[in-house]
Amino acid sequence: MADGSKSSSTIQKLITPHDQYIRAVFSTQRSYFIDIYQREYKWTEQQVKTLLNDIEVRFELGNRDRTAPKEIQQDVLEYFEPYFLNTYLTHSSSAATSIVDGQQRLTTLLLILISLYRTLQKVEDCAESQGKTFKASALKPLIFEEDDFGDATRFKIYNPNREAQLRALVEGADYTPVDETQKRLKENFATISTYFEGFFYSSNDPSGYDLVKLTYYISYLLDRVTIVEIRIERQDNVAMIFEVVNDRGLGLKPYEILKGKLIGNLPAKQKEESNKIWVALQDLYYQTELRHTSESSIDLDDFFRIYFRSKFARSADDYKAFESDYHYEIYRRPELRAHFGDFSDHQILFERIKNEVKFFAKLYQELRADYSALRPHLFYNKLIEQNQQYLLIMSAVRFDDPQREEKIRTISAKFDQLHVILRVLGLYESNAFQRLIYTLNENLRNKPLDECRQVFDDLLIKYLKEEERLDREFSGTVADIFTFERFKGARNSWTNFSKYLLMRIDRWLGDLLDKPSYCKGPFNEIEERFNRSNRRRYGMHLEHIYAYNDANRGLFTDPETGVFDESGFEQTRNHLGMVLLLKDLQNISSSNDLYSDKISDYAMSDLIWNQLLVGHLPNVDIKLLPTALQVDAISADEAGAFPKDQVEQRQRLFFEALKAIWEQV
Repeated sequence: MADGSKSSSTIQKLITPHDQYIRAVFSTQRSYFIDIYQREYKWTEQQVKTLLNDIEVRFELGNRDRTAPKEIQQDVLEYFEPYFLNTYLTHSSSAATSIVDGQQRLTTLLLILISLYRTLQKVEDCAESQGKTFKASALKPLIFEEDDFGDATRFKIYNPNREAQLRALVEGADYTPVDETQKRLKENFATISTYFEGFFYSSNDPSGYDLVKLTYYISYLLDRVTIVEIRIERQDNVAMIFEVVNDRGLGLKPYEILKGKLIGNLPAKQKEESNKIWVALQDLYYQTELRHTSESSIDLDDFFRIYFRSKFARSADDYKAFESDYHYEIYRRPELRAHFGDFSDHQILFERIKNEVKFFAKLYQELRADYSALRPHLFYNKLIEQNQQYLLIMSAVRFDDPQREEKIRTISAKFDQLHVILRVLGLYESNAFQRLIYTLNENLRNKPLDECRQVFDDLLIKYLKEEERLDREFSGTVADIFTFERFKGARNSWTNFSKYLLMRIDRWLGDLLDKPSYCKGPFNEIEERFNRSNRRRYGMHLEHIYAYNDANRGLFTDPETGVFDESGFEQTRNHLGMVLLLKDLQNISSSNDLYSDKISDYAMSDLIWNQLLVGHLPNVDIKLLPTALQVDAISADEAGAFPKDQVEQRQRLFFEALKAIWEQV
C-alpha cells in the first residue's frame, strides 16, 4: 500500500488531470500557445470527417423536442449524454500555457467554432429568418483572446504562423497558404463548412438552416463534449512526457519527437531561436517539390536518416538501425549521446542545431533540388535515381567546409564513374553495390578533397580484382581499366541506363562539335525528355538497329538447317553499340523497318550519334572528332539489313565514346 501511495504521489507531482467541457477549454482568458514540441497542423480531410462523424453519432442519440433556445440548452444539459473526446497535455509558465500534445484536435475544434461562428453570422444577416438561435458574438470569446478594450487580438489556439490564415477564414477573405499548416487549415475549414451546410440545411427557414438543430448542436458541442487537460507541473518533465506519449502510436514522425528531445529543455532564448531554425527548415522541405522521381517530396526524416548514416554508420546493421525509428538510436549510441552533449549540455545542443543541423539540412535539400549546370554529375545520377550519391557527399563534407563545392562536384562525378563502369561490365547487383556504398561512406567521412578521389579509385580497382576483371598484379589507374577487350561485351540490360549512356554520348558530341542535339539543353528540359517511365509517347525512346524482320532474322539463320539462332539474335541486337536513341514517335514509326528504311530517320533524328552512324555529319565536323570516332557511314546490305560483320565496329565505336567520357573523371 505504501508503494502504491508513493507511486501515486510521484505521478501527481508530474501531471494533474483536469476534466472540462469544450466551452471551458476555449473560455480561458489567455490563448493556448502551441509549444515547439508540437508538429505542424497536419490533420487530413479524413481525420476531420472522423471527428465530425463521431460527434454527430453521439449528438443524434439525444431527442430534440424543444424549440426555444434557453429550453434547448437546459434539455441538452439534463438529458444528453456527455461524450469524452480525448486528452491534451499542457504546461503553464508565467508567460503562457503551452500545448505539449493534442494541438491537432484542438486546432480542428477551433476551426469548427469558426465555421459555426460564420454560420451564425449568415443567420443574423437573413432579416426574414423566423427562428432564434445563438448570437454569433457568443462564440467570439471562444475563438479570440480579447484585450482589456474588448478587441479580438489573437486566436485561442495560438501560433504566429497561423494568425493570418485563421483571420482570413473568420472574415471570409482569400489567403494563399505558404506552408503545409496553412494549407491544411484552409482545406479542413472548407471540409467542415461543407459538412455543416448539409447537416443543418432546411428549407423551412429563409436562412436555409434548421435553427433548432443548430442550437441543439452548438449547446451539445460546448457543454456536453468533454476533453481532459493533463497539466505537466514541471518544465524539466515536459520533453520526457511528450516523448513517452507520442512513442505510443499517436502518429508523430520521428523528426517531430527528435525535435522535442533536442530543443525541449533549452533555455527560453535558445529554445526560441532553435525553433525558428527548425520551422524554417520544415517550411523549406515542405516547399521542395521533386519531379520525375519515385519520390514527390522530402521531409526532415529523410534528412536525419541520411545525416546520421553519413556521420555515424559503420556497418550494414547501422544502416538498418537508422531507418524507420532512427530517433531511438540517439539514446542507444554513446557517440551520438556525446555528440549532442548527452542532451543535458544546453550550449552543445544549441550549437548543434544552430550550426550542424541547419548546415547539413540545407545542404541535403539543395542537393535534392539542384539543377545547376555547374554540378552536372549531380543531375546525371539523379536522372537515373542513383540517390546514394547524397549519402557520400554528406559523409565527405564537413560543417562549413571550404571545399564544399569541389567535394559535391568530385564525389558526384566519381560516383557516376563507379556506377557506369560496374553496370557496363555487368557487375552491378544491388546488394553488392550497397556494400560498396557502406565502405565508401566510412572511408570518405570528413576526408579532404585530395583523398576523396583516391578512395573511389582504390575501392573500384580492389572490387574489379575480387571479381576477376583485373589481374591481381594490376597496378595501374582507373584510366587503364578502359580496354576494348574488357568492355566489348557491353549490352543493354536496363533500358533507362542504356538511354542514359546514349544521352551522355550525344550531349558530349554536341558540346565537342558545338552542334545542336536533342540531348543538349538545360537539365530541367533533359529531365522532361528523358521519359524515365518509358510510357510517354514523347521524349527519349530506345531504338534497336536490329528490328524484328525477316532480313535481320536471316542473318542469324543457318542456311543449311534453316534454324534461327534466337539467342544470338537477341544478344547481338542488345549490344550497346547496336541500340540508339530516337525522340518522340520516331521509333514507333520506324518500328520493324529494314535498316535501309531507317537510315533517313536516323539522319533526321536530331541526335549526333545517329547521324555519325549513317554519314549525315559534314566532313568538317568529323575531323573535329577523336581519331577513333572518325569512321565511315555504315550502309545496308543487299537485303536492306545492317551488315552483321559491322557489329563489332559499332561495339568498338561505343567503347571509344564511353572511354572518352568516363575514363578520367
